[in-house]
Amino acid sequence: MKKKTNYFFDQFAILSQFCIQSIDTLIQGFQPTDAIDVEKLKNSVHAIEHSADEKKREIEERLGKEFMTPIDREDIFLLLDSIDDLTDAIDDVSYKMYVHNQTFIPAEGNDILELAKGGVYAISEVLSHLHEVTKKEVMDPLIRKVQEYEEEADHIYEKRVHDIYLNSLDRTKEGMVTENFYSSFEYITDKCRDIAKEVSIIMYKNL
Repeated sequence: MKKKTNYFFDQFAILSQFCIQSIDTLIQGFQPTDAIDVEKLKNSVHAIEHSADEKKREIEERLGKEFMTPIDREDIFLLLDSIDDLTDAIDDVSYKMYVHNQTFIPAEGNDILELAKGGVYAISEVLSHLHEVTKKEVMDPLIRKVQEYEEEADHIYEKRVHDIYLNSLDRTKEGMVTENFYSSFEYITDKCRDIAKEVSIIMYKNL
């Protein structure tokens, strides 16, 4: 018989699925890559972000009434905020593409897309195992995987933006779109890393 987990641990796993839905919807909306319907994309991603916000408020209301929590109340609030920052970061990509009417993505953009997607899926794994937060041997490899995606995204961002300035494309529309594109997705992996850091702090506090 499967051991019952705590309400809050279950809800963190659910919140992580909103992150996955957001990044998947965003990336799928880039097809075709040269004729993106930016208004439809913005609305689709924002609807997921809105649902995630409603779930977060529901959890916070429950937290305010709960007598005992599996980890410190403050840690739950901080982790909820970190996850919210990630869904906001994904939503912000589609929003900025809409207001700037950016209907295409850089030709070489798939590398950073895959890293951002990998980072979001990796942090979802971390959050899905939060009920094992006292098991360092379980959590450490999962956290490290998130960090690896973030480090690789940093490397790709650095290389691509350097190429823009090396080839004097920084003042062209293509150059600006490319720099903003890589910056936005590198930022998503930063938000995944921040969540992993919060989980790591929780883990060491509870060992």
